[in-house]
Amino acid sequence: MILDQLELRIGYTFRNKELLRQALTHTTYVNEHQGEDLEDNQRLEFLGDSVLNTAITRRLYAAFPDEREGSLTKMRAELISEPSLVRIARRIDLGKYLYLGRGEELDDGRDKSSILADAYESLIGAIFLDSSFDEVLAVIDNQINETLGSLDQITYTDYKSTLLEYCQSTFKYTPQIVIVDEIGPEHDKTFVADVVLDDTVIGSGQGKNKKQAAQMACRESLRSLGYPLS
Repeated sequence: MILDQLELRIGYTFRNKELLRQALTHTTYVNEHQGEDLEDNQRLEFLGDSVLNTAITRRLYAAFPDEREGSLTKMRAELISEPSLVRIARRIDLGKYLYLGRGEELDDGRDKSSILADAYESLIGAIFLDSSFDEVLAVIDNQINETLGSLDQITYTDYKSTLLEYCQSTFKYTPQIVIVDEIGPEHDKTFVADVVLDDTVIGSGQGKNKKQAAQMACRESLRSLGYPLS
């Protein structure tokens, strides 16, 4: 079976194969197969997001005993960011195994960052339900190591926190980050964010979710303020 190939890639064999299939089922596929009693992966995505957060928090806590909360929070934000999850999803070729509606198939849905990141979170949620916290920890650790490398080699780019800290220390107040627009259809929106400092827009950014758009806007704001970025 084709799903056996995915299990080899992720290093985990499901006891309940239906959980794996649900993790791979996009809402557009369910909408087109309403007579088949299918369930999409959105609830598993919700669960997987929390499992990933906890697993990575635990790993960072153990790996960096001398780091303060703020630094650990930035590290965690980078590891669970959409770009990081997409890198893992692409390494295991997750898009190949997704059940998508016809519209998403025609629109290159198998390579969309937002779909891949959500599907990876769903996969982690499914593994958690199918096994135990220790087992899913091992899967997450292995995938981070193989895709992102060791924790001390990862570059952490939480532009939002950097901008807020810089503005507070330099100007003695912090800017506002505002979602100003949503572009595209409901299933494939692009969000637009502005950063406003003293009634002036100092940076704008776009992303497939509000968090990503805010990060991109904060990055552009740092550049406009002359903050050195690597």
